[in-house]
Amino acid sequence: MVTIPTTVTSSPEGFQPAFNRVQQEGDFDDAFTCIATITGKTLADIRKLAIDKFRHPAHGPYWVYAEMITSLLAHYGLVATVYKEAETVADLPDLALAMVDYDPETEIGRHTVFHRAKASHAPKTVIEYMIDTAYWVDTAQQVRTDFTGFQPAWYIGVHAMSKLAASGK
Repeated sequence: MVTIPTTVTSSPEGFQPAFNRVQQEGDFDDAFTCIATITGKTLADIRKLAIDKFRHPAHGPYWVYAEMITSLLAHYGLVATVYKEAETVADLPDLALAMVDYDPETEIGRHTVFHRAKASHAPKTVIEYMIDTAYWVDTAQQVRTDFTGFQPAWYIGVHAMSKLAASGK
């Protein structure tokens, strides 16, 4: 089961995100790369799992639906919520796939990883950041703490599954 980090390594110069960024290889694998980032897997691992176990098409056209996101995360012991609307970053849970660059006319956006955690060197300090997996974003914007002009419109919350009782009751 994947554990969700509650702290990030902080330093006076900045911080290190709790997750290693997995970069998109194409224009449509943003949800897969976000799942790979959260679970510590490769994009190839996530794509293979989606195809082999969850009947995702091996070749396009395709769209990664909420049900696929939920299934893939559940495979790794994580629970995903339904899409929920967000007006500000404050609306997001501590870990989420946040949809940015959303166009309400086409109802299309792209996913990023949002994480809110305590700083390890200053436990009363909370750091909020997004990991943008898009291959076309500047290096300086791949992990961002400034969300000016980059507000999520929708999100899928992610949290760890509760352990089942040993008796199964």
